[in-house]
Amino acid sequence: MLSQLFKKIIFTPEVVHAYSAGISNVGKKRDHNEDQFLIDERLGLFVVADGMGGHEAGEVASQLALDTILTHLQKLTLNYKQAIKHYEQSPNKIIRSLLQDAIEDANNQAHCHNIARGSPEGKGMGTTITGLLISSLPDPSKRKVYLFNVGDSRIYSFRKGALKQLSIDHSLYQLWLNTGSKGSPPKHNIIYKAVGPWKTMMADQHTLNIHNEELFLLCSDGLYDMLSDEEIETILTVNSHQTLKKMAQALIDSANNAGGHDNITVILVKP
Repeated sequence: MLSQLFKKIIFTPEVVHAYSAGISNVGKKRDHNEDQFLIDERLGLFVVADGMGGHEAGEVASQLALDTILTHLQKLTLNYKQAIKHYEQSPNKIIRSLLQDAIEDANNQAHCHNIARGSPEGKGMGTTITGLLISSLPDPSKRKVYLFNVGDSRIYSFRKGALKQLSIDHSLYQLWLNTGSKGSPPKHNIIYKAVGPWKTMMADQHTLNIHNEELFLLCSDGLYDMLSDEEIETILTVNSHQTLKKMAQALIDSANNAGGHDNITVILVKP
């Protein structure tokens, strides 16, 4: 009885988010989880990182990237005010520049870590990054969402029952599709851009207005490799009356039921 009381005393309650939910699952085929995710509702920052490398510590790369991006973005307000004071730049340009600086710093740290571990070209561990930043600067009435991605983790918009992919995969398969689909298709999981393996790297960025009742889905490839866009759309529609956490869990469960070949990470955001 004393042990049960002690467990209640030391129990840390689960974090309750107001307008988002995130779940990461190891899946059915992997022995450990290299995915990581970040939710900071105060900053309006949401990121999914899918680590690569296996024994080369993909989970280290993904966590390093998230920590670095968070550190940079925590300085957003200060940097924004300084930039407005000293430079004639639009808020969009300032925030996009800050995001790119954060991702470049994450890339540099992971790349140097690879070199320090004995890889002369900096290969080894790496991670994809996909995220969004909700900002109300400078006018709270003009809220925008800043999307960024490196690799093949994805961002979707779900609105009025329709799912739309917002990010573009940095994969050889997507490049093959974009260039006319000539010859034999390459494997889906081969990517040409990631945080860590290459010395320099540029993230894709997009800025969008936020619509009423819009839901954003961020995920690693462990979700969409198991479920088609149509299946994801159906799951979100069927569970639209549920909490965001239950909706996220429904996606995870469906991906596992379909095979769960990889780690699966999902973030849902409804500003």
